[in-house]
Amino acid sequence: MPTTANAKPFNLLRWFGWLSPLLIAGMALANAWLISSFLNAQLFQREASITRDFVHNILLADGSLEYLAHPDDPTLKDRFRNTADHLSNMRDALRTNVFGSTGTIIWSSDKSLVGQRFTDNDELEEAMRGQLVVHAGQISEEHREKPEHIGLDPSIHFFVESYIPVKRPGSGEVIGVIELYKAPLALTEAIQAGRRQVLLSALGSALALYLGLYGLIRRADSTIKRQHSRLVEAETLAVVGELTSSVAHNLRNPLASIRSSAELSLESPGEDCSEEARDIIREVDRISDRVSELLTFSAAHDPQPGPVRLDLLLEVCCADHAPAFERRGQRLDFACEATAPVIDGDPALLRQAFHSLLSNAGEAMGDGGRCTVTLRPAAGTRCRIDIADTGSGIAAEAGQQMFRPFFTTKPKGLGLGLPLAKRIVERFGGEIRISGVPGEGTLVSLIFPAR
Repeated sequence: MPTTANAKPFNLLRWFGWLSPLLIAGMALANAWLISSFLNAQLFQREASITRDFVHNILLADGSLEYLAHPDDPTLKDRFRNTADHLSNMRDALRTNVFGSTGTIIWSSDKSLVGQRFTDNDELEEAMRGQLVVHAGQISEEHREKPEHIGLDPSIHFFVESYIPVKRPGSGEVIGVIELYKAPLALTEAIQAGRRQVLLSALGSALALYLGLYGLIRRADSTIKRQHSRLVEAETLAVVGELTSSVAHNLRNPLASIRSSAELSLESPGEDCSEEARDIIREVDRISDRVSELLTFSAAHDPQPGPVRLDLLLEVCCADHAPAFERRGQRLDFACEATAPVIDGDPALLRQAFHSLLSNAGEAMGDGGRCTVTLRPAAGTRCRIDIADTGSGIAAEAGQQMFRPFFTTKPKGLGLGLPLAKRIVERFGGEIRISGVPGEGTLVSLIFPAR
């Protein structure tokens, strides 16, 4: 049984990408089928209504309608036979059956059916009650739908069967039913073309809907992940805040006492322990820097944005770090290729970010190496700061986590320099990028919108 800790987080975008196409396509196909079925039924019903009016007009015109009420009258029989022959020769007609009032076939284009009566014919019974009935089906020897389909050409795969009630003028009494089998090729082709159009339209609409929803879900998923990351960061900062408050109160005073004692030992006569004292001072300063770094990272600093000359600020920061670089035998060069670039920012926070990045560069190079800071124009009205060092570089897998708090590849350090710089840069509308090759150095780029 997998534990909650081992369970994979729910991936909204992945599940939507898998399930939504099936659901949307299924709904689109179902709607297309319903619409096309409705339109087909309406077209068949319209075709049958036109045929019914045509048949009624012919029967009334030649006076053969009464034959259905008096099938034994020879005069009416001959007249009706001529009319029925015309009906059986209509375009697309396959067979014509004429039922009397008793449900018996009194005339048919297939003479073998005359005198027969087929039971369990619901369509015929409904037509006898005065309703126009339309039925579409297939002609197949293997899957014959009705006994009266015997003899129909099985090569005709689709037909329309119409039951036309014949009513006596005036009374409206049903005196017979004319059954017409037709293979409306032109109508069938038009229906197939319409069905294809409906299907393509449904699939096109489904695709547009999917793409629109996918875009929204992708944006929502990105927003959720971003908010989750911020929530995790906020929780981390809360823990760091509690930790640093305790650390500041419990370490700063002892560290100050230790440093003061080391400084006094440097001034005291007697045994020469200056080197040890300097080591103590350096370590105390290093620990103090880490405590200050924690406090700076976790503090809810309210920035005071204003115009900042990046060239002047970087020049000061490079000058501050130059002695440390020289002690390690390193070079620190600054070049400005932009003309008086000004951004909106807080000088104190920006100085903290630049200090963190320059310290990381110096520590990454060890003894020797070169760090180049270049300020240049970027696309549009933006400006760009490149901090390139010749240090150990970064691995590809580490590059994805460099901005995560407390992640570090160095034996010493808290892993807050880059996260702190990122928070500060993004606070003033900038962005930070990092790239590098193991053994060849690292490039950190800061891009700010200029005023």
